[in-house]
Amino acid sequence: VSTQSTGSSGINAEYGGSTGGYSILRHDNIRDLMAEICTYAGLKGVETEKLLQPCPDGIQFHPSANTAHDARMDVVAVGLWRNMQLAHMDVRVFHANAPSHLNTPLDQLYRRNECSKKQSYGKRVREVEGGAFSPLVMNTAGGIANEFQKVLKTLSTRISNRTEEPYSEVMAHLRTRLRFCLLRSCLIALRGNRRKIAITSLANSELVI
Repeated sequence: VSTQSTGSSGINAEYGGSTGGYSILRHDNIRDLMAEICTYAGLKGVETEKLLQPCPDGIQFHPSANTAHDARMDVVAVGLWRNMQLAHMDVRVFHANAPSHLNTPLDQLYRRNECSKKQSYGKRVREVEGGAFSPLVMNTAGGIANEFQKVLKTLSTRISNRTEEPYSEVMAHLRTRLRFCLLRSCLIALRGNRRKIAITSLANSELVI
């Protein structure tokens, strides 16, 4: 589980999460929404913050791998890619307009953050947990990285088959929910939370935007 802190002052500091609290809120809201979407899509055994099994001796991991005994995975569900296979998903939201990113193309930032997540958890999930790992990378402007898109496409197909709603409308709905979830968190970071926010479940919301 991680959130990326970037930026040094003003809007960049708030979006980048230099103070920590709002960055964690942003991350946790995406995590919880993805768990809700997985449940609505009919996946089994959906959990958040699942404790990973300890790493056994004798396995060589990447130097940046998270081998801590208390490491947790943001979202775990059964059956996303294959029947009875555990799918592990971990969220990262980065601020593409941070000063340290201004000279780096956006597609390269997406790949860098996906690669970082895979180095942290990929081998551990495959060889210790016996599952599949997918990094869920977004930027604060609402853009969604390639691996996250693949997850959304698979979930959209399952929901479309289950509800008989058009796939394109389901996909648009999920993307919109994610972006509004992220926007809400970013606005709280800039303005502070002034009132309680009513959370609408997928089951009770209109699918067509």
